[in-house]
Amino acid sequence: MITDSERPTEVVVHTEAIMDGVLDTNHEMRELHPRRSMNKLVARGIPVTIVERSMHEEWDEDDWKKWLNSTDAIPYRIWQGRV
Repeated sequence: MITDSERPTEVVVHTEAIMDGVLDTNHEMRELHPRRSMNKLVARGIPVTIVERSMHEEWDEDDWKKWLNSTDAIPYRIWQGRV
């Protein structure tokens, strides 16, 4: 936890995750996943920092769609169509 004496009511928690293995597997899965499959695994291994951000900003389904269709989500995407 990181505190700031100028903002005593706020606390920052530094979160870090090693995602190399997940991202490598996602790349392999993306190559194998048929584009027209009825079963669509959209994304896998979304970082906890994004999940936390979604909670703080109170994302709804449209916000998740926007993020999943963004370039930031590419490493976590399996199915390559639009959400």
